[in-house]
Amino acid sequence: MSVYALSFFKAPSGIVSSIESILNCFFLGGNDNHKKITWVDWNTVCLKKEVGGLGVRRIREFNNALLDKWCWRLLTDKNSLWYMVLTARYGEEGGWVLDDGRAASAWWRVIAALRRESWFSNHVCRVVGDGKQTYFWSDVWVGGVSFKDRFTRLFELAVDKWVSVFDLCQLGGG
Repeated sequence: MSVYALSFFKAPSGIVSSIESILNCFFLGGNDNHKKITWVDWNTVCLKKEVGGLGVRRIREFNNALLDKWCWRLLTDKNSLWYMVLTARYGEEGGWVLDDGRAASAWWRVIAALRRESWFSNHVCRVVGDGKQTYFWSDVWVGGVSFKDRFTRLFELAVDKWVSVFDLCQLGGG
């Protein structure tokens, strides 16, 4: 049940610290009434088994990873029911579901914020491939900055602001 809840909602810091405290007491053999000597550092317990730890997950990172998975699904599964529901509710522009600000649900605001500001936005990049799913102006596909931001004046003059790389290559003969 807890993994399911963590995959949908960003856990408050108090809940995360409570869960980690319970795990810490379990692995180190203590409880609230009786404290035992700590023989192993909690950071060591959380290390992977291959490097000498027990492989216990840190709750905050696990929660963020499960929520980042929603960002990945929205990026790769454009034909899924969830994507269609979200685009019907919030709209779509340039292949991205719109944030919709304060009018959005609390869940969608968290996912949209993660998509912009988290590990996901810093480490996931688009591979152009055939160019059919890559928007020429808005997607970051060359040089780390979108052409819309790099060449603002040209973007303002563009007739089709949501043209794909594939379509532009077809117009220009490759």
